[in-house]
Amino acid sequence: MAKPALMIRHQINLGFALVLIMALLTIFAVVEWKVKPELIEQRQERISINQHALLDLLDAKLGQIELLTSTMALAGTSLPKDEALFRTTFPEILNNHGDPAIAGGGIWPEPGTFTQGVARRSFFWGRAGATMEYYDDYNHPDGKGYHNESWYVAGKTAPADHCSWSNAYIDPFTKEPMITCTVPMKDDTRFVGVATVDMRLAGISDILSQYGKENGGYVFAFDGDNKAISFPQSAVTFQPYRSTLWTRDELQVQLPWLQSALKATQTLSTSQLITVENDGIFNEAAYVHLIRYPEADWVIGLAVPKSKMTAAADNMGLFLMIAIGGLLLIVGVIATITARNLLDKIRQTTHQIRELIDGETTQALEVGNLNEVGELRHAVNDYGDKLKALLLQLETLQDELVQNEKLSSLGSLVAGIAHELNTPIGNALMSSTSILSRKQDFVQQLEKPITRDDLDQFLTHVEDGTRIVERNMSRASELIRAFKQLAVDQTNDHQREFDLLHLINEVLLSMRPTLQHSPHQLEVGIPEGILLNSYPGALTQTLINLINNALVHAFTTQDQGHIQIHATQDSHDMVHITVQDNGVGMKPDVQKHIFDPFYTTHFGQGGSGLGLHITFNLITSVLGGRIQVKSKPQQGSRFIVTIPLTAPERASSSS
Repeated sequence: MAKPALMIRHQINLGFALVLIMALLTIFAVVEWKVKPELIEQRQERISINQHALLDLLDAKLGQIELLTSTMALAGTSLPKDEALFRTTFPEILNNHGDPAIAGGGIWPEPGTFTQGVARRSFFWGRAGATMEYYDDYNHPDGKGYHNESWYVAGKTAPADHCSWSNAYIDPFTKEPMITCTVPMKDDTRFVGVATVDMRLAGISDILSQYGKENGGYVFAFDGDNKAISFPQSAVTFQPYRSTLWTRDELQVQLPWLQSALKATQTLSTSQLITVENDGIFNEAAYVHLIRYPEADWVIGLAVPKSKMTAAADNMGLFLMIAIGGLLLIVGVIATITARNLLDKIRQTTHQIRELIDGETTQALEVGNLNEVGELRHAVNDYGDKLKALLLQLETLQDELVQNEKLSSLGSLVAGIAHELNTPIGNALMSSTSILSRKQDFVQQLEKPITRDDLDQFLTHVEDGTRIVERNMSRASELIRAFKQLAVDQTNDHQREFDLLHLINEVLLSMRPTLQHSPHQLEVGIPEGILLNSYPGALTQTLINLINNALVHAFTTQDQGHIQIHATQDSHDMVHITVQDNGVGMKPDVQKHIFDPFYTTHFGQGGSGLGLHITFNLITSVLGGRIQVKSKPQQGSRFIVTIPLTAPERASSSS
C-alpha cells in the first residue's frame, strides 16, 4: 500500500503560508539591508547640511560682534584723542541698542599713544542693565597692564578686518562664560592699539541647545583650549560655585559613553561621524556628528539616537508588510476557496463513484455545469451504464440457463462471464494505478504555479479512468482516518478575575508534553487565594516564555536541572512571581541585552531572540508591572516579575 500523503487542500494551505512567510521575510530583508541603510545615509547627509547651516548661524551671530568691534576700532583711530569724547561716544556704540549678548568692551590704545606722558590710558565699559558703565581699573599704575593681556598681544598680529577670538573663560566679576573679540587699531600700517567686545556665551549655548532639540538629540561644543562651551548639563553632576569651565577630560569622566567622540575632537580637521554603542542619555545606540568651526576654532558635536535615524525605515517596513501581507492574504483566501470548491466537487464525485462501483446505488451522478468536473461526471455515468448493462445481461443469461435446466454448464458459463467482468475490473485497477501516479505528479506540480493546460491534462486522465477514483478515495479515506483535528485553545486578551495558582496549573497542563520529555524538574510553590484582575493571556505567555527560556538556555551543561516558581503578595497590592533555575547563569554583558529584540546566545541554532523581549513588553505594557533579572555565571538565574493585583486599563484590546 502506498504511503499516505498530504491532501491537496492541505498542500495548498501550506504553500500559501510559505509564500506569505517568504514575502514578509523578503520585505524585512529589503528594509533592513537596503532601505534602512539608505535612509540612515540620507538622514546623516541632512544632519551634515544642518551642521553647516548651524555654522552659518554662528557666523551671523559672531559676525555682528565682529562688525561692532571693527566699528569701534575704526572710530578709535579716526576720532580725536579726547578723553571726554571717547567716554561719551563709545558707550552708545558698544551698547548696540541694549544687546544682552554684549557683556562689555573697550578701546585699548598702545601705551603712551593716547595722552602724552601717560602710559596706560584705556577705556573699558561693562554692562549695567540696559546701559554701559565705565570702569578705570585697567589704568591703575600698579596693575599688570592691559598691554600684557593675551587678548591684547593676539591683536598685534591679527588681521585688521577680522576678530581674533579668545578661548572661552568665566568672567571673574559676573561669573558668566564669555569670549572676547579683538580687532587691531591701525594708523595706516602702524599698530596703535586694539578694540575689544566681550560676548556672553549664554546666547551661543542657547542656540546650540535649541539646535540639538530640533534634531531630536543634544549638542556639545569645545573651544581651542578644550573647554566646554555647551554640553548636556542634565547628565553632568552639578558643582556649585565653580569658577572655571568644564574641560574635555572632565566630561570624559562624567560622560563615559562619549569618550570616543570626545577624543575625536582633539584631532578633528573638518567633520567626522562617530557611532556610540549605548548613549547614557538616550539609553540606546546613537550617532555623533562632529564638525569644526574654524572662525573661532570650535568643535561642535551633535548626538542623535539611532532609533530616530531608523524610524522612517521601520515605519516603511511595517507599512509594506501590512499592505503586501494583506494583499497576499486576500489573494490566498480567494485561491483557497476556489481550490477547495473544486476539490470538494472531486471528492463528492469520487464518493458517488465508489457507491456506484460497489452497487450501493443506481442513481446517476448529477452533471451540473458542463465544465471539467461536469465532463468527468458525464463519463462516469456512461461507464456506469455500461456496467449496469453487463450486470443485466448476466442476470438474463442466468435466468435462461435456469429455465433451460442447463445446470451442468452453469459453472463454466458463469466462469466465462466472470472472466469477462474481470477484464474491465482489471482495466479499472490499472487505470486507478495510472491516475494515482498522475495525481502524485499533479501534487508535485502544485508546489509551483500551475497552468490551465496542467489542470486539463489532470482532469482528462481522471475521465479516462473513472474507477481510479475508488482507490484514490480509499486512500483519501485512510488518510482522513489517520489524521485527527487538533484543538487549539484561543487565548483572548480580555481582563478578568482569576486565581494565580489555577492559572499556573493551566500553564503546566499545556506544557506537560514538553516537560515529560525533559529530564529537568519543575517545582511550584504558590499559595492559594492570590486573586488578580488582570490579563490571563499575557501572564500565561509570560510564564511559558520564562519556563521555555530556562529549559533552552539554563541547562546546556547539565543532565538534570531544577526550576522553581514561587509567588508572594505584599501589602501594597503587588504580586511578586519568581522563576528561578540552577543552570549556567549569565555574564553581566549578557544580562544587559537579554531584553533587547533579536538578541540571542543561540544565534544560528533556531533561536529568534524575541522571547524575553516579548515577555518584557507584556509585563510592562499589558500587565503594568516590571521584571528584574539576577544571575551569576554557574550560579543560576532568577527572574522576578512584579505586577499589580489590578492591571491598568488599556486603550486598545489588542496585545
